[in-house]
Amino acid sequence: MPTFEAAARNQSFTLAGEEIGLSQSAVSKQIRELESRLGQPIFVRAHKPVSLTPAGHRLLRAYSLAASQVMDALEDLLQESSKKQIVLSTSTANAAFMLLPRVAEVRECFPGGEIFVVTSDPQGIETAGQIDLVLSFGKPDFSDFKIRPLFRDILAPVCSPEFINKTGPLRHVDDLLRCELLYMQAQHPSWIGWRQWLRHFSLELPKNHQPMGFNNYYNTIQACLAGQGVALGWLRLLGDPLSSGQLVTPLPEFVETEDQYHLAWPANRRPNFAIEPFEQWLWRRYGGDIFGFIASETERLSRPATSG
Repeated sequence: MPTFEAAARNQSFTLAGEEIGLSQSAVSKQIRELESRLGQPIFVRAHKPVSLTPAGHRLLRAYSLAASQVMDALEDLLQESSKKQIVLSTSTANAAFMLLPRVAEVRECFPGGEIFVVTSDPQGIETAGQIDLVLSFGKPDFSDFKIRPLFRDILAPVCSPEFINKTGPLRHVDDLLRCELLYMQAQHPSWIGWRQWLRHFSLELPKNHQPMGFNNYYNTIQACLAGQGVALGWLRLLGDPLSSGQLVTPLPEFVETEDQYHLAWPANRRPNFAIEPFEQWLWRRYGGDIFGFIASETERLSRPATSG
């Protein structure tokens, strides 16, 4: 086929042979063999330069399209081999509330690299793929990861201002028992639900209480933002809706988690990029003071949470 393309482009068997390093007779032989296989002529040889028959034009169009696709694929493969792709795995909630609102800041942590975010629940560790870095809450369950601990989280009830306007203010923890409680179904021992949280304040959900449940935290918070009830807020995750006033913490009581957020990477290969800029960004953006809380409140009201 390269012989055919060269002859069609040069309109000459002789020039085609000079271009690809064959004699004019060798080019002519290859063209005759191709025409024999096709059962019809593809060149008009009555005069010079040679020209294509309708079948020849059709074959040239198909060959040119295929060659263009091959070149595009080669270019893509060359670019992929030359660029540094960083596959960052995390949970749906971490991606939605920590990373996606600040894509530009995350990108600055990995200069020169293409960031590919993979979400996987419950802990954010996608083990089937080629993962470079993991942001998870709770110590990863996989022994083949190296781990760098970050910060704990603060759990407190959150709701929308519209919910407070509709139901009235919450003055005591036991006021929660008359509210629609939105919860995420726990899929990992490090996750704390309403029952565990309330037990820190010597309260139990009534046996006939039927809270509204979701299988992921993003949907839980979306229902909360829509004024459908009170959710258990992971306050480091919810910094943006809290600071903008979309969510409020109607009660001062809260619980500090025993588990922490972690950065992790495969133990058999350290990432070929610096982890420290991303780690420092996480501490700076999410590891400091939480909107609406001060140190004296933390010292007075916080109790370490257990995973039981």
